[in-house]
This record gives sequence, C-alpha cells and structure tokens, in this order.
Amino acid sequence: MFFTRCIPLVALLMLSAPALSSSADENLRFLQLSFYDQEVELTYREGITYPHLVRIEELALRGLYNALERRPYAEFLQSAQALAERLKLNDWLYAQLLNEALADLYGSDIRSPIVVYATYFLLAKSGYDVRITYRDQELYVNAYTSDVIYEIPVIEEGGRKYANISAPPGVGGNGRSMYLLNQRPNPKGRSFRFQLDEWPLLLADSRERYIAFQYRGRTYELPVRYQAGLAQLLASYPLVNEYWYLDAPLSPELERTLVPQLRQMMQGLGTQEKLELLVAFTRSGFSYRDDKTDFGENRPMLPDELFFYPFSDCEDRSALFYALVKVLLDLPMIVIAYDDHLTVAVSAPGLSGDFVKYEDESFLFCDPTGPQESSEIGRIPSGYEKKSFEIIGHYRGDSR
Repeated sequence: MFFTRCIPLVALLMLSAPALSSSADENLRFLQLSFYDQEVELTYREGITYPHLVRIEELALRGLYNALERRPYAEFLQSAQALAERLKLNDWLYAQLLNEALADLYGSDIRSPIVVYATYFLLAKSGYDVRITYRDQELYVNAYTSDVIYEIPVIEEGGRKYANISAPPGVGGNGRSMYLLNQRPNPKGRSFRFQLDEWPLLLADSRERYIAFQYRGRTYELPVRYQAGLAQLLASYPLVNEYWYLDAPLSPELERTLVPQLRQMMQGLGTQEKLELLVAFTRSGFSYRDDKTDFGENRPMLPDELFFYPFSDCEDRSALFYALVKVLLDLPMIVIAYDDHLTVAVSAPGLSGDFVKYEDESFLFCDPTGPQESSEIGRIPSGYEKKSFEIIGHYRGDSR
C-alpha cells in the first residue's frame, strides 16, 4: 500500500569537484568516466549540481524537481544522449550511464538520494515516464515499462507498470512497502526497454577458448573468441522475457571466429548432417551443470556466456543452438518448454523422427543438450515423451 506522507528525514549531500578540462567557455566542463570497457567524456556546465541538503519528505522532494530545472542541465543531458546513441546503449544502459556520471559529478554513491533523484529528473527530461518511491533515507527510480521482467520490484499506478531500476535485482525496497511520490513529470512518456536489440559498443575484452567436441567418432577442437565483458554487463541485469535470451544474436567476435569454422565443416553435408553437427557441438563441447548449483537460481545465458562460464544447462545450450541454426541454416524453429527442460525443434522437410505440429508446420526435435556423446536428432528427450509442454518462441526464417 502506498501513502503520501512520512516523517521528514535529511540526507547529507556530499559534493566534490570532478577533474576539469579547460574550454573557451569558462563555465563549460568535461567529465571523464570509465563505463564498462570504455573511457568516455561528458560535457556539463558549472553549477549543474544541487548544492543544498536533500530532505526526504513529500513536499521537499516535489520541490526538488523545480530546483533542478533551474540548474544548467541541458548540455549534460545532450552530451549523455549523444554518447548513448554512439555506443548503441539501450534504455537500461543509458540509465546506468546517467546514474554513474551523476555519482561522479556529486562525488557520491550511485544510490545516494541526490544522485538517484537527479537520475530520475534526467530520465523524465529524456522522455520516459518515471516515478519516485522512497522510505527512510532511500530513494528509488521506477520506470514505466511494457517488457516482461523478473527479480526487481514492480508497482502499478494509473494502469501502468513501473519497474524499480535503482537497485540491484531482488534488493529494491527489500520487500517493504514504499511511499510513492505524488509527482508524475512525464505521464505520457515512452516505455522503458530492458531488452538489447543490438550489442552496445562497450565491450573490448574479447578472449580465446578452445572448444573440443565429438562428431561421428572424431574429436574436433575449434579456437573461438567471445565477449567476456558480457558476463560483467549481465551480472546485475534484470531477468527479462526468457525468449529474449534464446533470440539474442551472437556477438561479433563469436560470429567472426566460430561461424566460419562450422560453415567449413558443413560443406558437402545435407540438412540432417548439418543439424547433427550442431547438436554434437552443443551437447559435447560444454560441461553440464544446473544453474541452481552455481548461481542458486535459474539464470538464462546469452550464447557468449557459455564460453565464459565453465558450466551450462539446457536453456543456455538451446540459446546457442538457436543462434547457430539461424546464422548457418536459416531454418524455421520453435522453442519447447517443459516444466524442467528446454529444447528446440527445427522445420526440416524430408527428415524423419519425432515431430511437433505448430501452425500447420512440422518441427523435428533437435535437443541441444543430450545425449552428450550422441549426434542423433529426431527424438523427444528421454523421459519427456508423455510430458506436457508449451511453445515459448518461434523463428520463421528470414526467407518466410
């Protein structure tokens, strides 16, 4: 339940001046910032920071918005927006950029009240519908979203769903009721998106790994390069719609190094043999272990993460197989979810085996997880022959 009144509290605003560079404009300053693998620079005007104590109480917080509007924020906001466009940041990463840059400007923690509030202010000025929740000396930014997300608190107000984007997954509010600030600066603002439609230009740390796998009685070893920084980027990323992990593309590094080798191995093979090669790669090239053993919970991975972590499970291998079939074969696919297993079926006319009918099309089971030493396709995973399932994803193929 949300209320609009609480006991006034005071949060001390700590200020320190960031490193400055000279400029023809005496009031113009430059902020250097480490953001993931990139060293970036943002422009701002002297006087942008709010130099007073922040009282965490309804009227004071509402008044703070007007006070920030009177500060010279425009150059900083334009600089951040231009950088986000250049680095291809999605909304989640853009909000992170604002939050970390503001923390540097204020010489404070990213979760300090003034930094959180200033992030909220600039997101509203960027066109998002955002709200503030608060309790004691804590503030949180909540962004209207239509994405399916998990692990972070969500509230509903005025028919819109707002996700807490100020705290790590599972932390925001700690399950306590929060006060909702009676302020909505951009009520018709656009939806905040968590999904990555393209890879941001943030990650420079590519690493090499050799993948050994069994196919037709032989052991093959492929050297590949992958984006190790994705693991850092996704470590505190909210869990979004499961299908996104399956639909995510390979990183440029992985596509540049892995795909040509597999394509060369496929030369002269028919469709069945090509699919068998890919399931052999995902089944025997990686060590299996359930996510709950390593992470304590279910944690879907993007394809590159399989090369970073020592273990992977059925969801992770399905994501890699799904991406490889799209790039190498461009065949229609469906993603099949059982209560405790995920697998993929491929539309491959002329092949025999166990099929699933979906939208008047037959899809052949090609389980990317097992049996580990087998490359056989066209069999329902062992033990799941009579279990119910749902189809959670469908790739139609670029040619359809």
